Amino acid sequence: MRLFKRLYFRQIALVVAFSMFVIGAIPAKSMAYVAGPEAVAASGRAVDMAKVQRVLESRLVADKLEATGLPSAEIMPRIERLTDDELHQFASQLDGLYPGGDGLGVVIALLVIVILVMVIMKLSDRKIIIR
Repeated sequence: MRLFKRLYFRQIALVVAFSMFVIGAIPAKSMAYVAGPEAVAASGRAVDMAKVQRVLESRLVADKLEATGLPSAEIMPRIERLTDDELHQFASQLDGLYPGGDGLGVVIALLVIVILVMVIMKLSDRKIIIR
């Protein structure tokens, strides 16, 4: 029985290693090759505009803008008058507003690591005892 578990554990380890190799071999921006540069450029303004609108909908940002004397009715017409390059530069600067991110990715990564450790411990007949 113990020999069976060792062989099973080795097979699982090989499958996981091979899967990680295959996933790592895929280029990160592979869909950009499929869509073409025209489609990417056309959707760039829409993506930037959505990012700016999402930040402007934040209550804290709206309060700061109103405190400086810029009413919310004037904000969107001014942003729509920006050129594509200016809008992209403004949207890329908005990424710095949330330097820590939302933390969801970190939480998911920690949960995956904990689950992997628990599965490996279970497969190797080890027990975690917390006293």
